Amino acid sequence: MQRRLSKQVIPSAITLIRLAAAPVFYYIFLNSSCILAIAVFVLAAFTDIIDGMVARNLGATSDVGAYLDASVDFILILVVFSAFFQKSWYGLSLFALIIVPFMAFVITSGLKRPVYDPVGKYLGAFLMLMIFLTLLIPHPMIRKVLTLILLVLSTISMISRIRYLSREVEMA
Repeated sequence: MQRRLSKQVIPSAITLIRLAAAPVFYYIFLNSSCILAIAVFVLAAFTDIIDGMVARNLGATSDVGAYLDASVDFILILVVFSAFFQKSWYGLSLFALIIVPFMAFVITSGLKRPVYDPVGKYLGAFLMLMIFLTLLIPHPMIRKVLTLILLVLSTISMISRIRYLSREVEMA
C-alpha cells in the first residue's frame, strides 16, 4: 500500500509543476518577454506529456490522477487565456468555449462510470496548440482563425459528450 502511494506521488508532483507554471507564465507574459513566456509554457506542456507516461510506466494510473491532470490543464489554459485577455489578444467570449466543455466534463465525470468524450481529448490538445501558436505568431488573423477552429471543436465536443451521455442513460 505504501509503495503504491509513493508511486502515485511522482506523476502528481509532475502535474503540480504545471500548476505552479501557470502564475509564472501569467507574470512573465504580462511583464517580461514573450520568448520567456513561450519557454515557461513549453515546460508546462512538457509536464503534461510526461506525467501520464510516468504514471503508466510506474503502474500508478488512477481516476483521481486523471482528474487532477485534466483540472490542472484547465487551470493552466484559463490562466494563459486570462493573460491573453489582459493584452486584448482574445475577448471574454472565448472563455465560454473553454469553460462549457470543461464543466460538461466535470458534471459527467461525477457519474458512476465517467463519460469520456473522445473529441474532448483533442479539444484540450488543440487549446495547448492554440496557446503555442498564439505565442509564436501573435497576429490578429491567426487568432481569429484559431478562435473559429476552437468554436467548431467545442461544438463537436459538446455534441459528442451529449451523445455518449444519452447512450449511458439508455444503457442504465
